[in-house]
Amino acid sequence: MKKALKIIGKSLLIIIALLLSLFIIFYISTMGDYEMPKTVEQDSSIPHLKIENTTFHLETFGNDTNDVVVILHGGPGNDYRYLLDLKELSDNYFLVFYDQRGTGLSPRVNAEELTLENMIHDLNNIINHFSPNKKVNIIGHSWGGMLASGYLAQYPEKVNKIVLAEPGMLTSEKAEEFIEKFQAKFSFGFLWHAGKCWFESLHVDGPDDQASQDYFFTSLSFNASPELFKNHPMSKYFCNQNIESASMNYWRYSYLANRTIFMSLFDNDGNINLDLVSGVENFPNKVLFLISECNQLIGEEFQKDHIEYFNKAEMVIIKNAGHSMIGEQPQDCLVAIRKYFNEQ
Repeated sequence: MKKALKIIGKSLLIIIALLLSLFIIFYISTMGDYEMPKTVEQDSSIPHLKIENTTFHLETFGNDTNDVVVILHGGPGNDYRYLLDLKELSDNYFLVFYDQRGTGLSPRVNAEELTLENMIHDLNNIINHFSPNKKVNIIGHSWGGMLASGYLAQYPEKVNKIVLAEPGMLTSEKAEEFIEKFQAKFSFGFLWHAGKCWFESLHVDGPDDQASQDYFFTSLSFNASPELFKNHPMSKYFCNQNIESASMNYWRYSYLANRTIFMSLFDNDGNINLDLVSGVENFPNKVLFLISECNQLIGEEFQKDHIEYFNKAEMVIIKNAGHSMIGEQPQDCLVAIRKYFNEQ
């Protein structure tokens, strides 16, 4: 018995020594400078606005006497950089772009602040700041479309026109359908990529305590080779399932915002609890849905179920585009948006 225990003990020591050696090897081999952008908290020269106790990376374009258009980025956790082609609308509208609470170049916050309720509250504060006495137009993409629908459900009287560009999921039923479609089967190559990203993230030195996990998340999600995404569900967002066809410009993705807000959709029993449509029936105007031709996950068929909740809705298909349609085919998107905004 003692002999067997000694053999087991030695085996465990050998395994621990091998794992420690591998850790040291990978740690040393991935050493380098992996910088993450500063947020407004570290660089006050970044354009920003503070409302109540929350600071946002925020930019405006156009004449502030024109109708206000608020643009909502996706994620949750992304930023508005990939939507800047919409700046062309500033010839006729006053545009407000902002990185949502704790995302992009906005200061990082604690997980307790990253709730859907706070995101809707922030949007309402921004609308009240820039257009206190007049209805606004809203453009929301992906998660931003979800946020826009949730806002419309609560404040239909504050909105004139609203564009929902492939909102992710607006109800519990559609959330369950999406999660079922998104079941990933990770290859050895993708796991190797994930390990490399994690070791690289260990070398990230600031500028804040979330920088390392932000680096890991963005590198894992967007810096893999196209071959690694061929069998990943995320590839179905893009034309020919090729991530290289996407428009993926960003400053800094927030891992904490993405994880926290997504997990908040589940109750204590693991059931999804999501309703971003109860109340949208009180909005009398037409809603524009922008749909990409290539998206096999949340494209035309998926959005048809969402449209049923709105009194009036129009669907415009953006040809030769995947989920990041606004960056892939900006002119087609702008034509559709302008036409809708100009309707009486």
